[in-house]
Amino acid sequence: MEQYLIQRPSLKEGTKKSHKKRYNDMLNYLKQTNNIEKIDIDIINNEIYSDLIKEYIETKSLPSRCPYIATIQFIISPIRGKPVNKNIQLYEYWKKYFYDTDNKYRSKQASQIKTDKQKKKWVEWEIILKFRKNLKKSFRKKKINILLKSKYKKNIDDINIKADIIKLITDNFFQFQYYLMLCMHTYIEPVRTEYSEMIICSWDYYRNLNHEETYINTYLINNKRKTKRIVFGKNARKNKMKKNLIIELPKELCSIINTFIDMRNILFNFTIKNDDTIPLFYKHTRFPNKCGNDLSYGMEPNLYSKNFISFMDRNLGKKIGVSLLRTIYTSYDRRGEKSLDAKKKTCLIMNHSPNTQELYYLKHD
Repeated sequence: MEQYLIQRPSLKEGTKKSHKKRYNDMLNYLKQTNNIEKIDIDIINNEIYSDLIKEYIETKSLPSRCPYIATIQFIISPIRGKPVNKNIQLYEYWKKYFYDTDNKYRSKQASQIKTDKQKKKWVEWEIILKFRKNLKKSFRKKKINILLKSKYKKNIDDINIKADIIKLITDNFFQFQYYLMLCMHTYIEPVRTEYSEMIICSWDYYRNLNHEETYINTYLINNKRKTKRIVFGKNARKNKMKKNLIIELPKELCSIINTFIDMRNILFNFTIKNDDTIPLFYKHTRFPNKCGNDLSYGMEPNLYSKNFISFMDRNLGKKIGVSLLRTIYTSYDRRGEKSLDAKKKTCLIMNHSPNTQELYYLKHD
């Protein structure tokens, strides 16, 4: 796979990793019955092996098939849509297979009726908001709130109180992080996994970045406690935008972010300076060490998604991921009449077109 990836150096690391995984999945399937060492043009061009590859792809759920087909297309034409002359016919064959599979999936989605899988996982938006409210009450009872930082500073010389505060934070750190993840997807329109590697920085730092850096990342501008902005880079999302998108965060969400940052800074004795950048979220594997060497590593999107699903499952008994959450929200939000401008604003933040929202995000029983 490396020989094909090297021809597209501009691919994101996450995309390369996904291609490698799907490539290895298909190769391992071929190895079960054939002495195959690699998947290349000759293998794909062989009718027997080609049918076996399709056989494996069709063991996957309908939404998962197109990415595997895309990996085969990538091998045939590493430069998208530009296969060498001798491979044009082969590329067109797999391109048709891709569109046939995609149309089959989309026609099923367009029925707007919840799938059996969705019905099993579905939770109404009002219940999710009630769950968020209950979590807020729970943390307040434990005295984890915006006063935590001032209480710590006030009692910094009292070893016993200081130790109690650090224990309180340690015991609740990751639970609060999951609560913050939920808040990020409910106080504003739910996005995909763009927050997984979101970088905290100052406005001065952001303005001094070159254009390319602002295009490929998501930033949390954290100059003030009462006001914050998120900047979605125009190339950092699934559907590329014409320009970077800047949104102002609600005050209540700003307070929750402040509390989490305070918890982290107390626990790790860490202070963010104007020229520092740091991810908002951490891997739930171990705590970063106190000198801060590991604080530069956030969550990659797949881990973010898995953590979110596990959190929802533990608390609501439903394996709700950010994708389903987006559908639940849209189905709730579009009840009754809504102005065209409001629809467009929602679609811009959620990063899909109004037409896509109409066709695929409004579900009913």
